[in-house]
Amino acid sequence: MKLTIIQLGIMHLNACIDLDQKSLKGLWSKSQWEDELTNPKRICLGVIDLETKKLLGLCSAWLIIDELHITSLAVHPTEQRKGLGKLLISNLIKHPKVLRTNQMYLEVKDTNEQAKAFYKSMGFKIERYRSNFYKDGSNAIIFTKQFKKHK
Repeated sequence: MKLTIIQLGIMHLNACIDLDQKSLKGLWSKSQWEDELTNPKRICLGVIDLETKKLLGLCSAWLIIDELHITSLAVHPTEQRKGLGKLLISNLIKHPKVLRTNQMYLEVKDTNEQAKAFYKSMGFKIERYRSNFYKDGSNAIIFTKQFKKHK
């Protein structure tokens, strides 16, 4: 399989919604995805299979002053545990818009053991917890990662 990382745009809306449904159980609505894909202060990267042109994974983040907040990371269920999440995070750190930042944040449902293990393996540290953060009453864990600015 030959893969490439691309900047996602509005032309990828349906693929993002489909991947969101399959891997995140519909985290965002169509209008939220439209905003994510068109807002210039947001970064949306996708990993594409060059042979099938299929979106296998995506990562979106918001730049807030000098911090990067990862808002979504999704990998197609049949492609999980193959390094695509790591590939997306690594490329996000190298993205030109990230050059002025040196810290990333994200939140994870405290019951999501697979995500917690993944982010810890990527060097993220637990910063704090938010009680009753999710609609179902679950708590959130706020992770942070420091990294060196690129020259």
